[in-house]
Amino acid sequence: METLIAYTFAHDGAARAAAGQARVEAYYGDLWQHEAKHHGYDGQTVGLHMWDRHDGTCLWPSWHDTGDVRVASVHAPLGYQRVIGDVAPYDAPARLGQAVRRTPASFLEVAPPFTMAVLDPEEERLDLFTDSIGVGRLFQLRLPDGWIWSNRPVAALLFAGVPAVAASRGWTFAAACGWFMDDSTPYDGVLTVPGATHIVADGHRQQRTVSRIETASVWSTDSPDTADETAAALQDVARSVGSLFPGRPTVDLSGGRDSRVVAGAFLAAGVDLKLNSYDAVPGELDVAESLVARLQQPVDHVVTRKAKAVVAKPQVKPQPLEMVTRALRWHRYAEGLRPASYLFHTPPATLAGVAHLAIGGAGGEVAHGHYYPRDVLQLDALPLPHKLHAFGNHLQTRLIPAAGPSVAARTAVAAQIEHVLRTAVHGGIENATMLDYFYVVERLRRWGTTGERTGVVSPLLVPSFVRSAFALDPAQRVDNALHRELVRRLVPAWTDVPFFQPSPTVSTRRSPAKVRCLADAADRDLIEKLLADVEGFEPLSTLWAASTAGASSAAGEATLCQALWRATFDQHLADVNRHIPTAPAPKPRPPAPTPPAPRRSPLVRAIGRSRFWRAYRRSRFGRK
Repeated sequence: METLIAYTFAHDGAARAAAGQARVEAYYGDLWQHEAKHHGYDGQTVGLHMWDRHDGTCLWPSWHDTGDVRVASVHAPLGYQRVIGDVAPYDAPARLGQAVRRTPASFLEVAPPFTMAVLDPEEERLDLFTDSIGVGRLFQLRLPDGWIWSNRPVAALLFAGVPAVAASRGWTFAAACGWFMDDSTPYDGVLTVPGATHIVADGHRQQRTVSRIETASVWSTDSPDTADETAAALQDVARSVGSLFPGRPTVDLSGGRDSRVVAGAFLAAGVDLKLNSYDAVPGELDVAESLVARLQQPVDHVVTRKAKAVVAKPQVKPQPLEMVTRALRWHRYAEGLRPASYLFHTPPATLAGVAHLAIGGAGGEVAHGHYYPRDVLQLDALPLPHKLHAFGNHLQTRLIPAAGPSVAARTAVAAQIEHVLRTAVHGGIENATMLDYFYVVERLRRWGTTGERTGVVSPLLVPSFVRSAFALDPAQRVDNALHRELVRRLVPAWTDVPFFQPSPTVSTRRSPAKVRCLADAADRDLIEKLLADVEGFEPLSTLWAASTAGASSAAGEATLCQALWRATFDQHLADVNRHIPTAPAPKPRPPAPTPPAPRRSPLVRAIGRSRFWRAYRRSRFGRK
């Protein structure tokens, strides 16, 4: 629910802010269930506003006012004690704000997602900080006489009173790879602020200063964190969860690697927790139960089992869904930032935080080669130019569908892939780790479930873990070396339990999942019309015919969903723009009156008719 607005205007700041506040509240009221509380401050040239529920689910205040400074926070800063010491949450925001203003690099020690804005009324100064990856989200909108920043792009447009228009560049990227690459967003004029960025808006001097620590240097250091330091940082995050969120946290424990490291950090930190495992994949629950059995202290372990199919009753075919309405609801909720793969999921009705604290292993992919091809070690032995070409081609093949996206969309994504890989090389990354760099820079920071609302905790995003992951060579990453070292330090009893791997024989016996066809929707006729001509896509008639015949591939249906995602976005824009007043058309100016022909005075006419003037004219101009 947290919605942050920060701004700097050259003039009329308070009046414009009041109008912008009214527009934001009118649009988000239903999404907030009309429960959001507003706090704000408007100075002469800078201002800061925050809306949040304040329901006690998190002890870190999203708004903190000491009189001398105002601090607005999006998400909770897990591990903030590493920056300012063991300060109580209600007193910590101002202390943290002052510390990171003095030493901006210290902000990077806080675990993502986290975004902070600090306003000093006396200095008329606004500082904004993004976490090391940028998962916490901050968007910026430039105006003729200022800037607006927000964690929600629609809120920035509403506050500014600027009409929402689809960004051709952003949607060109999305047509081919499914997300908004580089600094693009779904909205024209609204750009993403990257991670590790510090922005200072000085109202007195009318200056904006932007400093950023280049991400390759943030993670690839000459003295990377040791496994002991990373294990300590993960335990600090676990203790922060215990101090910032009331109640006993539930941590998922599967048979895999990421959840094992996260659960181990909480157990090693002595946090009272409940473990939860799912009976989803044959054999995985057995590994989780064996891990719990090895613990010296008893831990509450809950197993969520699959519901058994009822054979006696015939299965009822589910009713077709109206997918256009569902897409519009997703755009209303996530503002176009969720990927189209969520089309078949039910969108949340409100922006309220998750019902319970969700603690997961997002980010662990950095340490086990999420984008690695099977022959990564062979490709990594190639000379650098050939390696760049091979890895670039691999990412294009993995990310861009074979059919559907236009040539312009394919070209744009291919160019961005090459740009990011070359940026990694310029930062000193010359092996397959450049694929991990691409994953963090381009994909990880756009995880909607982690960054869009409170209550989602991802301990493996802590900078120490990412630095340790980038210190691995590709062979160590394939071998899960960091995960095994951390488990050995956190819960030694789990050291010799192999990470779960699905059995090939089990996976081959499972029947393949049926592809869900978009043409089965209740509003298929409307969908067909919307897909007739979509920006960023070639004609989709062949893919639509396959969907209609029930013969689609998963890739083909994903492309159709992405096209529908774009086609319905224009209706979402119309809904946003209903809250933005249109400027009245200028009244036509009446035509200027035709000036009367000049008239000479009688005296002049008399002189012109005299014999003297005629004689002078003949002698001077040769006229009769």
